Amino acid sequence: MTKTLILAFACAAAWPAAALAQSGSKITIAENFPPRAGFALETDDANVLSKAGCLEPLTRIDFDGKLQPSLAESWTQVSPDVWDFKLRKGVTFQDGKPLTAAAAAASLNAVLRVPTPARAFSPRVIKSVEAVGEDTVRVTTPSPSVLTPLRLAAANAGILSPAAYKEGKIDPVGTCTGPFVITRVNGQQSLSLKRNDSYWGGKVALAEAEIKFIPDANVRATQLRTGEADVAGAVPASTLAALKKTSGVKVVTLATPRTTTLLINTKKPPFDNEKVRQALQLALDLEGIAGSVYEGSVQPAIGPFAPHEPWVQKAAKPASYDVKKAQALLAEAGVKPGSLELEIMAYSEKIEFKDLAAILQDQFKAVGINARIRLAEYKALEPDMIAGRYDVALLSRSHLVDVADPAGFLQSDYGCGGGFNLSQHCDKDFDAKLAMATAEADSGKRYAVYADLAQHLQSKAVNVFVIHEAGNDGYKTRVRNYRIHPLYQYTLTRDLAVD
Repeated sequence: MTKTLILAFACAAAWPAAALAQSGSKITIAENFPPRAGFALETDDANVLSKAGCLEPLTRIDFDGKLQPSLAESWTQVSPDVWDFKLRKGVTFQDGKPLTAAAAAASLNAVLRVPTPARAFSPRVIKSVEAVGEDTVRVTTPSPSVLTPLRLAAANAGILSPAAYKEGKIDPVGTCTGPFVITRVNGQQSLSLKRNDSYWGGKVALAEAEIKFIPDANVRATQLRTGEADVAGAVPASTLAALKKTSGVKVVTLATPRTTTLLINTKKPPFDNEKVRQALQLALDLEGIAGSVYEGSVQPAIGPFAPHEPWVQKAAKPASYDVKKAQALLAEAGVKPGSLELEIMAYSEKIEFKDLAAILQDQFKAVGINARIRLAEYKALEPDMIAGRYDVALLSRSHLVDVADPAGFLQSDYGCGGGFNLSQHCDKDFDAKLAMATAEADSGKRYAVYADLAQHLQSKAVNVFVIHEAGNDGYKTRVRNYRIHPLYQYTLTRDLAVD
C-alpha cells in the first residue's frame, strides 16, 4: 500500500462525521405550523424562522434549558432597569452586511413599534432600545426586571438585516444571521434552505434542507414511516407504538413546559362563579384522560406547571375527580341539574383534541351539564377566544415560550392587562406579587412566588389544567445530532447531519 493511500485512509478515519455530511446531504423535516403573517417577527412566524435555522436573537435558551450568549457575547445590568448587551465580533448578516449595534437596535425597535407587539417583547415590558457605540445595545425597562436577558432570547426578539424591512413587509430571504439561508418560500407549504457558508458559529454540516408544513399530525407520522420526511415534529401519542416498530425510525420524548388547559371565560356568567368553575374541575377524570386519550404518555396536570419544574409546590397534586361534589357545588351556585349548557371549543390541528372534547362532553353530562363541541382550525377560533366570546376552550400552551421564566406566562395569561389573558382573570394581589417577583434576583425566592400563584389558579379553578404534555418527535436513524429543544425554538442547527 502506498504512502498516499495510507494517508487517505488515516484522514478518512479521523474526519468527523458532521464534516463528512457536508458532501451535499439534504434533510426533509415535517413541521406543524406554517408561516401565516408574512414573517412578521411580532407573530409566531418568528418561531418558524428560528426553527428553520435562519433567525437568531442576542441571547438564546440552549437545549439544556439554560440561558446562553448568541449574537451578544455578554450582558451587564447597568442599573435595576438598564441592561447593556455587547455584540459578538465578526458577525455578518447573510447579505454580507455587518451586525452592528445600530442594526440590532433598529430590528428590535421595529418589533416594539408595531400596532400589536409580541407578548415577550412589547412596550409594556421594554421601555427603549438604543445603540451605544458600535457594539453595545442598551435595553431599558419600565420597571426593574431580572428577566430582560431572557426576553432577548425570544424568537420575537430575533435580529434581521436592515435590508429585511421593505415597504412595511419582512423579507427573511438572505437577511438572517443563522446557519441556514432561505432560498425559496413556497407559501404555507414549504421552505427551502441552504447552508450558510459564512456562518459565524462555524461549519454547517448539512448542505440543504426542506421544511414541509403539515398541520395533520397523522400525516407527519406517516411521511416519516414512508421515508418522505427524515424528521417529523410533534407526532401524536396514538402513533408512537407503530413508529417505534418501524425499521430505521427513532422516537425521542421530552417532558416539556406545556400544559393542555380547558380555558374558562371567567367574566361570563355563570363561569364568574368560583363554585361553577370548581364543579367543572371536579367533573373531569384527569387520570383516566391521561391514560386513554394520550395512552399513558403524559401526566395528569397538577396546575399550570409540571411536577419536574423548580417552581412547583411539592405537595401539588391533580384536582380530584368527584361527581357528587361537583353536583353539590352546582346546586350551591344555584344551577339546576340539566340547566347549564356550554360550548367546548377545540382546534383540529391538535389531533388529540377531538377525542378529548368528546370525553369532556361525556363527563360534564354526568354532573348535569350539557355541552356541545365546536371543532375548527385554530385561526377560526382564536378571534372569539381573544374577544371573550366563548364558554370554555381547549388550549395547548407552553408557559416558557414567550419568556423562559414563568413570570412572562403568568403576566400575559393571567395578569389584569395581560396580552393573552383569554380567561379574563384579573386579581390585583396576583399582579402585585408577580411584579415583586420579577424584580427579585434570588431565583429561589422568585420561584416560591410562582408556586404560590400557580396554587391560586388551581384552587380558584380559574382554568382547568388537564394534562402536562410531552414532546414526541420521530426521526430516521440516519439523522445525526437531532434533539428536541425544550421550547421548540430550534430544529435546524449547525450540527444536524444526515449520513
